[in-house]
Amino acid sequence: MTSIATELVSDKSLVIIDYNRLIERNPTEIKKLFDASTKLGFFYLKLGDQLDPCSMFTLAEKVFALPLDTKNEYAMDGKNGVYFGYKAVGSTYADRKGTPDAIEFWNISKDEILVQDGTKFPQAILDVKNIIQNYMIKSHEIILVILEILSIHLGLNSQTLPNLHRLMQPSGDQLRLTKSTMYPNDDQYSTDIALGAHTDFGSVTILFNRLGGLQVLASDGKWLDIEPLPEHAIVNLGDAMVKLTGGILKSNIHRVITTSDLTESTDRYSIIYFSRPQNNVQMKSLYMMVKMNYMMNIY
Repeated sequence: MTSIATELVSDKSLVIIDYNRLIERNPTEIKKLFDASTKLGFFYLKLGDQLDPCSMFTLAEKVFALPLDTKNEYAMDGKNGVYFGYKAVGSTYADRKGTPDAIEFWNISKDEILVQDGTKFPQAILDVKNIIQNYMIKSHEIILVILEILSIHLGLNSQTLPNLHRLMQPSGDQLRLTKSTMYPNDDQYSTDIALGAHTDFGSVTILFNRLGGLQVLASDGKWLDIEPLPEHAIVNLGDAMVKLTGGILKSNIHRVITTSDLTESTDRYSIIYFSRPQNNVQMKSLYMMVKMNYMMNIY
């Protein structure tokens, strides 16, 4: 991991949005969603037991416990822009200095699980394929609710954004399992970076983790610590939503660091569902239609 000086903000948190109230189309909850989507681009989503990541955490522990040689049999090759399969620790960079990253992850394609019936997976994944299918379907369902509400609030037809993200159409949607081993940092003036600063280039991301370390860049240039909450997902928008809405919606920079309160080495797992537009969607701005309707709604 790389150490750099940083200024942290730990006395703030993300807005909490209740998914059940979104389903009910509660006006207050809808406003909170839109405000979060146009400002920080991150929010907590209270889900209760509607999306339980426990089985996915168990799967992550099993697949990352496989021998490295076995995992490398499924290594992603990056050909034609496809990045599904296993990524080892140190195969990307955590900063501009070229410091190797400290995270391994496994990208499981939505299409290979739901559409194409792909079988190039280790047995640990094949054994729970139906559980992965259900998790993906529910994650996608939650994302469609968010996209429908954002469409309406932008003054569009309610299905404008959902129709660009249909479940059974080919897309780059994926479930990502991640693991990083974090070590105590005795230097209070520096931060160990596990995954460098970046934005997500998809549409909507649903994240669960059990250990802190996620930071989001606030508008004042300081890093905001985002701690996990029980029965809540951390949701953020990606670059595709910025592009499709002409810059109205927000995709924010974030990173993963070692938490400051560790006293011993600890494995950190995350479960992430990335939603992306269908492969046949032209990534061009809906700017004129979106901007016109948005401006009419606020004036």
